[in-house]
Amino acid sequence: MTEQMAEVAGERAGKAGDVRSGFDELARLLRDGRTPQETCAAIASAAVRVIGGCDHAGVAMLSPDGKFITVSSTGPVVDIADEIQREVGEGPCLEASAEEKLKHDPDLTHQPAWPAYAARLLEQTPVRASLACPLVLAGRRGGALNLFSERAHAFTEDDVTNAALLASFASVAVAAALEREQAAQLRVALDTNRTIGAAIGILMATHRMSQEDAFRMLATASQRLNRKLRDLAADIVRSDAPGGS
Repeated sequence: MTEQMAEVAGERAGKAGDVRSGFDELARLLRDGRTPQETCAAIASAAVRVIGGCDHAGVAMLSPDGKFITVSSTGPVVDIADEIQREVGEGPCLEASAEEKLKHDPDLTHQPAWPAYAARLLEQTPVRASLACPLVLAGRRGGALNLFSERAHAFTEDDVTNAALLASFASVAVAAALEREQAAQLRVALDTNRTIGAAIGILMATHRMSQEDAFRMLATASQRLNRKLRDLAADIVRSDAPGGS
């Protein structure tokens, strides 16, 4: 066995032993409730640790306008790969997400599945094999977990199985993080709307004006004072409260 082969074998054995502990560690990390960005970063980092053959990893998400955005990556190689996919309009991430199927190209140097993508990837990066697993968020396509290796035929059947498991875990974790974020934003919006509504009611009663005129007064003052509408409304509500100044 050559020194390089021995090194690869040792690395793979180490990762194989890390699969269970890696998933456990990731679960503990995400248990406290992370943002979608933090969740994707933890998943990408975990992929490199536990998936044999994986040298670079990233999570790309589908934006509301249908574009793919690299939410998190372990380095510039992933960013370059994702940018190439967006520019040429083909690649494992795009196809995995569109078809909701795992896409594996074991050797980008020999009859690649995506020729235009592979040609530029080989020219600009050390990547020689790719593996993309779809993310399904609350029943809808949401993006992909993208894994890259600097060696052809680096991903074994076990690696592919573990990558699919990680993608399933990631789908649940990212969906939960997005739901928490949306709930928090909704709470802020409701609180803001109530505050603005209360301020408009105070202005209507104080100045004996219509709702439209009260809102116009509040909006004009916001622009003149260069302050956010909700902050100005909060000041009005506080000043009208018993003991307010």
